[in-house]
Amino acid sequence: MGQPLKFLVVGTGGYVINLVAFYFLYEAQVIYQVASAVSYIIANFLMYFGNRYYTFQLGHEGLWSALTRYLMVGFLVAGLTVIVLVILVDVGGLHPMFGQGVALLIVAPIAFTLFKRWTFQM
Repeated sequence: MGQPLKFLVVGTGGYVINLVAFYFLYEAQVIYQVASAVSYIIANFLMYFGNRYYTFQLGHEGLWSALTRYLMVGFLVAGLTVIVLVILVDVGGLHPMFGQGVALLIVAPIAFTLFKRWTFQM
């Protein structure tokens, strides 16, 4: 199984975690932009370990420095996701819950490239 497919397997788990976290935050009356960013960071943190050990098959060496880079890229991708979500909701009229799911899919190819090239330096 190639890296892009493995990234999607890990990402699918992260996608579900993200949407569940977004749902609970949104239902708790957190504004959708903040709920989007927070849910992305939660899922992103968990996906780091799946991508590190499954997708890119890296060992323990450099774990913390790569985690720092991963979270930095994650904040950037979270910001991109929020921007796409705002466009989908405020311009496109989508419900925030549906928009979050679509925004994550739109940003996924950018995320893969950034994580692979900068975080895992491959």
